[in-house]
Amino acid sequence: MVIAGLAFAVALQMLNGDESFAPLLLLSILPVFITGLAEDLGHHVSPRGRFLAAVFSGVAAVALLGVWVPKADIPGIDWAMATPAVAIILTVIFSAGLCHAVNLIDGMNGLAASVITISALGYAAIATLASLPVVASFALLLVAATIGFLFLNWPVARLFLGDAGAYGLGHLLVWLMILLASLSSEVAVPALLLVIFWPLADVLHTILRRVADKVSILRPDRMHLHQKVRRTLDIVWFGYRGRYRSNPLTTIILLPFIIAPVVTGVLLWSNPGAAWIALGGYMLAFSAAHTLTARLARRFRRWTFYTRKSH
Repeated sequence: MVIAGLAFAVALQMLNGDESFAPLLLLSILPVFITGLAEDLGHHVSPRGRFLAAVFSGVAAVALLGVWVPKADIPGIDWAMATPAVAIILTVIFSAGLCHAVNLIDGMNGLAASVITISALGYAAIATLASLPVVASFALLLVAATIGFLFLNWPVARLFLGDAGAYGLGHLLVWLMILLASLSSEVAVPALLLVIFWPLADVLHTILRRVADKVSILRPDRMHLHQKVRRTLDIVWFGYRGRYRSNPLTTIILLPFIIAPVVTGVLLWSNPGAAWIALGGYMLAFSAAHTLTARLARRFRRWTFYTRKSH
């Protein structure tokens, strides 16, 4: 529904004679969107298969748009990325990884839609500051379409993104970032990463945790931060029968932590050094939140057990 709305808005722009990258970007969605739709319709597609579809969409975007991330604002890596082949390979891998990451955070009512909306607003602001009005316009179209869906997904989920929606919107969001990095040398890459911080931090933490546990990085689990927060709410307040309340409340609790990196990224949009420092700080805070949430849940679980036992 969201992507159909975007396609309609882009068609109106074309009728008005506005030149835009948007039709080609929407076309590049097809591999990952069709694969996600197949999963939604009950045709099992493995995580590896969905990741490869995201890779194909990334390759299609590079071929159709002719853009990629030209730098990382890190001296040694920037030297390597001066070679287009290296930059394109890294761009496609990054695009597929972040597209997959957006699907991973689609676990609570309104969470993925909120992240996409807030991040797209951040990219619209940076595009405006960098004098890229076409990119800003598409980012705002994405905001408008996703907000419309959000009202149907929170607090009660009457409509779901599904894999098709999550992967499709994730692809659009990450390519907004890539367009900004490619079209303006002023824009700091770490500032763009701050804007898309939540899915980035979630997927990096997930990979590191699974590597440490010596399990496949593609193996699903229920150890994402939003899942830990909801379980803690269930343990402390609502009980397992109150998940209809803890689910939407989890999104509300996480919103300040989703918004803060985005605002920081916009403020530091042309300051790569400060943005890298801020990104590192937020990553440490994200990891600490995992630890603290788990400890809180364990403490209250023990307290509840002993309280019930004493009665």
